[in-house]
Amino acid sequence: MTSKPPSASATTTTRASGARTQRVGTGRGQRPSGLRRWTSRARDGWAALLEMPAVWVVLTLALGTLVLLPEGLFFNPRIAAGSLAGRDYVAPQDLEILDSQATEEKRLRAQEEVLPVYDFDPRLRGEVDAQFGRLFAEGRIEGVEPPSREILAEASGLEVGPAQRRLLIDEGFSEDLEDRVRSLLGEVHRRKVVNNRARLLGNTARGVTVRNLESSLEVTERNLFETLGSGDELRDFLAAEVRNWPGLTASQRRDLGELLADNLSSNLASNRVETESRQRAAREQVEPLFTRVRKGQVIVRKGDAVDESQAAAIASFSGRRSLGEKLLPVFGTVFLLTLAALVLWLGMGRERVASHSRSRAFGEVLLTLLLSLLGAKLAFVVAAALGSSIERAPFDSIESYVFAVPFAAAALIAGLLFGRPVALLSSLVFSILVSRLAVGEPLAVVIFSLAGSLAAVFGLEQVQIKQRLIMVRIGLLVGVVNVGAVLLLRALSDSPLGAADLAFRLLCAFAGGLLVTAVASFAIPILESLLGITTDIKLIELSNTNLPLLRRLAFEAPGSFQHSLMVANLAKVGCEAVGADANLAYAAGLYHDVGKVFRPEYFVENQRPGHNRHDKLAPSMSALILINHVKEGVELAREHHLPQVIIDAIEQHHGTRLIKFFFNRALERCDPTTGSVREEKYRYPGPKPQDKVMGVLMLADAVEAASRTLVDPSPAKVRGLIRTLIEDVLSDGQLDCTDLTLADLRQVAEAFQRVLTNIFHRRIDYPGFDFNAPPKRERKAAEVRAS
Repeated sequence: MTSKPPSASATTTTRASGARTQRVGTGRGQRPSGLRRWTSRARDGWAALLEMPAVWVVLTLALGTLVLLPEGLFFNPRIAAGSLAGRDYVAPQDLEILDSQATEEKRLRAQEEVLPVYDFDPRLRGEVDAQFGRLFAEGRIEGVEPPSREILAEASGLEVGPAQRRLLIDEGFSEDLEDRVRSLLGEVHRRKVVNNRARLLGNTARGVTVRNLESSLEVTERNLFETLGSGDELRDFLAAEVRNWPGLTASQRRDLGELLADNLSSNLASNRVETESRQRAAREQVEPLFTRVRKGQVIVRKGDAVDESQAAAIASFSGRRSLGEKLLPVFGTVFLLTLAALVLWLGMGRERVASHSRSRAFGEVLLTLLLSLLGAKLAFVVAAALGSSIERAPFDSIESYVFAVPFAAAALIAGLLFGRPVALLSSLVFSILVSRLAVGEPLAVVIFSLAGSLAAVFGLEQVQIKQRLIMVRIGLLVGVVNVGAVLLLRALSDSPLGAADLAFRLLCAFAGGLLVTAVASFAIPILESLLGITTDIKLIELSNTNLPLLRRLAFEAPGSFQHSLMVANLAKVGCEAVGADANLAYAAGLYHDVGKVFRPEYFVENQRPGHNRHDKLAPSMSALILINHVKEGVELAREHHLPQVIIDAIEQHHGTRLIKFFFNRALERCDPTTGSVREEKYRYPGPKPQDKVMGVLMLADAVEAASRTLVDPSPAKVRGLIRTLIEDVLSDGQLDCTDLTLADLRQVAEAFQRVLTNIFHRRIDYPGFDFNAPPKRERKAAEVRAS
């Protein structure tokens, strides 16, 4: 809409903790932080990866094959150490078993034999000696006043305190004092100063490796008691050394000791990185130790506890197969997965998911299918664990626990994310693939999984998603259908089944329906964010006007909030008329003008009569304010982590329309002899609406705002207003990127007219009241003027 001024870009206003602060900018926002840039790059990289279907095909074939292969095909069954052997285990041939315990003990010994490495830097002695030489040389310059502390520090690079400077001046920076000081420094560096002397002395028994950083020579140092610890130990040593120096008072000796201690640093430091590297190298050089087991030797007898070496020996020969026996199931599984991917690719030829390309949608469906297979594999493992850990019938039946696996969760997730056609197709593919994990009859798993999946898709078609709790009803429906599927499988089966076993299977089947709701409720928010898809559930949650951003719009820009509510309703009925996404249209209508919260007083719907701030602004500045409410709305939406579809609606609801009011005002004020008015400065940046929903949203925004200008909103005037605005938008090329047809526009116009006619309906006058009469004060003034 071109007649509603949005928030300014030159100065925007934010509220924090009740305080009003000013933020100056150009409407483009602050420069993104490092974390935001990294997050943006990661998001862009992930989006690019989703556009590579070949990657997801390869990943599906690789991981799917690992998931669907039978247990023990490549990884031999293991018997845990400490468990009891269920039978006698005899070595079928000579074996060499890795003795991991003995190998680890030998490696630990090799690691402990490595001496700690310490780095010795002899260059520090020369540097400190030169610094003290420059200190005394600076002080002995003749004919110059005693140097200040700053001069001494600058000349020598040493820290010199006031008392220490006075001591040097009193001693005249004598050469004798210099010789003694430099001699003491040499002694200190010879003995070496270390940061943590206690840790160093802990290696007295074995010594340490001292590496000379200047010559790269290494020596083993065992006489560690001569070293000096930095800090108090170094100060005590220096104080003891200077205590016997003649010609100095006690305070001067103390100051001299402080001067030396403050300017001495450690020249021996522990190199933990090098030490650990050498220890790792020592471990790696240790050859593994093996234990030989001869053919026919009894490894462990039935009922005996299995130790680690016996468990390793059993694992090394149990379940061995030839290479051909291993490769044949692999080829079969890869072929089955390839057929599944091909079916999905061909079946999704005309499907468009969340405005994503066919390649991206295919990759997303494959990713969802792969995650569903991984989840099913985990569920089968849990079912096997439960069945093997309980010994009492009927709770020991693994086949019964399989019916509690939430197979239909894959269909429910696919339906919410990708729609009904994709959900039906992926349900069929998933049911066939998951049968490879079946403990009993694969066909039974296919029938059971497919029945529950169809029930989930049917439930999505029948219920209107208004909140996540609606999914519980779908779970109950799946549970009921699961119970029916178990009864059907029982009727088709020839194997006997007791009443208790049947009752337990029915209970597991119904519980599986409830688990479908739990799994889908947990997975949907994650997949929404991961795939960049916004489901109807998310849109309905965003439509809650009590959310912080909408509450802020309601309090800070009440007129804009009421306008947004009307636009949301108009866009919803318009989309319902043409079969577009009504939930998205409603949510987009609520958020399309959130950028107006920064400076609501610049918008006509928030202004008091006679208080239009644009009267004092140049048309170009007013247009800039109008344009920037879109940019600031996008920034605000990103700060509140709104989905991309909402951000698209904020960007596209004005398209590239011309702000005619201020453009015409600029033309009126422009002097043709001095300049011209550029039309592009008075157009919104766009982009134009890219689909039906965004096109209907643009029309709803324009129609709602223009309808406020009608003095007598009769049905004929409303119809004419709608027709005029649609023709204007259409002639401006704003709907070129949408697939709205003329028939669609006619249906949208009829829907808009119904809503607006109901809003502007006439009522009969209240008896005894004349609400259209002028106020009493105005009537009296008119009478006075008439008299």
